[in-house]
Amino acid sequence: MLAYPMILVFVLRRYALDARRKHRTGAYLAWSIVSGLTTALIVAFGLLVTAALAYVGAWWVALIFAGIILVPVLGPWLIRHALVPLGAVRTTYFLGLVSRPGKDPTAYALVAAAWALANDGSGTAEAWLSRRRDVRRPLGDAEVIATALIVASHGDADTARQLLRSITLMVEDHPFVRELAGEWLACDSAERGAWREIAADAAETRYPATPLTWLLEGIAARRLGHVNAPSNSELWARWIIAPRRMKTKALLQSALASTRNEEPTEPASDADASHGESTDVVTPPERAPLPRAIATHLAFSSNTPNATAFGATVSAWDAALSDGATHAWLARRALELDAPLGAVDRALREISATVTEDLARIADSAQLAAPPSHGPVGDNLGRRLRHGRLDTLEAGFTRWSERRTTGEVHPAIDEWREFIALKTAYTAAVTAGGLELRRLAFPHVFSTANNMSAWLWNARNEYPLSHAISKWLLSEALAVGDTEAIELGHRNCALFVPTRSGVPTKTNAS
Repeated sequence: MLAYPMILVFVLRRYALDARRKHRTGAYLAWSIVSGLTTALIVAFGLLVTAALAYVGAWWVALIFAGIILVPVLGPWLIRHALVPLGAVRTTYFLGLVSRPGKDPTAYALVAAAWALANDGSGTAEAWLSRRRDVRRPLGDAEVIATALIVASHGDADTARQLLRSITLMVEDHPFVRELAGEWLACDSAERGAWREIAADAAETRYPATPLTWLLEGIAARRLGHVNAPSNSELWARWIIAPRRMKTKALLQSALASTRNEEPTEPASDADASHGESTDVVTPPERAPLPRAIATHLAFSSNTPNATAFGATVSAWDAALSDGATHAWLARRALELDAPLGAVDRALREISATVTEDLARIADSAQLAAPPSHGPVGDNLGRRLRHGRLDTLEAGFTRWSERRTTGEVHPAIDEWREFIALKTAYTAAVTAGGLELRRLAFPHVFSTANNMSAWLWNARNEYPLSHAISKWLLSEALAVGDTEAIELGHRNCALFVPTRSGVPTKTNAS
C-alpha cells in the first residue's frame, strides 16, 4: 500500500522539476518548494526502508533498493556539491548515467563530466571524455555543451561562450543540460559584470533557469533598475533556494542596496565596451581643414576605436582633401619645389589611398561600419570595406563547402565549430557593412551553406546540425527578402528531425 503514495510523490517531483523550468516568476519558487518537499519525502522513505532491510540482514536487497530509490534523487546533488569540485570526471559520468531518467541519460552524464573537467588534475580525463562524446551521433545540444565546457577548462571563455550560445539553433533540446549551459553563462556574465547579458537571456528565456541562474537574474534586474525587478523578500527567497549561498551573499547584498528604477552602476561589460559609442571626439584647435584632419586622425588611432570618432575622422579627411585652401597650399608647394605637372592630383590620390588603408585596417579590427561621409576618403573606404569583407566571407564559406567534393571528412563537432565561426564572422561583417553588404554576401553564403546542409543531412546523417544551418539561412533569407531562398528554407526547415531527446521534431524558423 505504501508503494502507491511513493509513486505519486515520484511523479509529483518530476512534474515539479519540469514545470519549474517553464517559469521565471513566483511559480518558479512554488515549484521549487514542491520539488524540495517531495525530494525530502523520497530520501526519508528510502533511508527508512534501506535501514529496515539492513537491520533484518538483507544487505544486498538494501543496496539494490538504495540504488533504485536514492541514487536518482541524490545523484545530481552529489555531482554538483561533491564530484564536480573534486574533478572526479569518470565518477561523475557514471553517476550521471543513473541519475537522470528519460530517453537520453547519457546527455546529462556527458555534460556533467565535462563540468567536472575544470577541476580535474589528472590530465587524462579529457581524452576519455572526448571519445565518449565522439561516439554519440548525430551531433546534438549535449555534445556542443560538453565541448564548450571542455574548451572552458582550457581557459578559453570566449569560445566556450560562443558555443554555448549557439545551441539555440539546435532542434534537439535536453532541458536538464541546457539549464547547466544557462547557469555557466550567467555565472560567467556575473564575473565580468555583464548584467545586461543576464537580463537579456532571462527576457528571451533562452535557457531553462537553475536556482542559481534565477538568483543571478534577479540580481541583474535589481542592479539595472528594472521596473519588474524582484523585491527584497523575493530576492532573499531566490538566494535561499540557490546553491553557493556563501559565495553569492556579497552579490545579494549589493543588489539589495540598489533601489528600483535607478540607473545601473555596474561596470560595462567587454561587449558593451567594444560596441559602445563614445561622444567624446577630440576636436583640435586648428581651424584649417588639413591640420584638423591630421589631428583628428592621430587622436582616433591612439584611442579605443568607436563609430563616432571613426565617422568624425573620415569626415575631417573628406573636408580637408576637398577644400580649396588645401589644393592651393599643395599647388604653392609644387611650384616652390618645381614639381612636374599633375603633382597636386597625384599627391591627393596618394594621401587618400594611405589614409583609406590605415582607417580600413582599424575599422576591420574593431568591426566598424563605413560612415556615410562622401568624398575622397569616405567613398574609397566604403568600397574597400565592402569588398574586403565580402571577399573574406566568400573565401571562408567556399573552403568550408569544398569538403563535399574533396572527401575531407571532419568530426561533426568540428563542422559545427566551423559553421559557428563562419556565422559569427558573417554577422560581424554585415552588422558593420549594413544591409547593402548583407544583400551582396547572402547569395554566395546561401549557396555554399545550403549545399553543406544537404550533404550533412544526406551523406553524414547529421540531422540536427543540418537543420540548424537551414534554420539560420532561412532567418537571413527573410532579412534580405530573397523569395526563392525563403521558399527553399521553409521546405528544409519543415523536415522531420530525429532527435534523442524525444519524438521526431518538426519545426519552422521564423
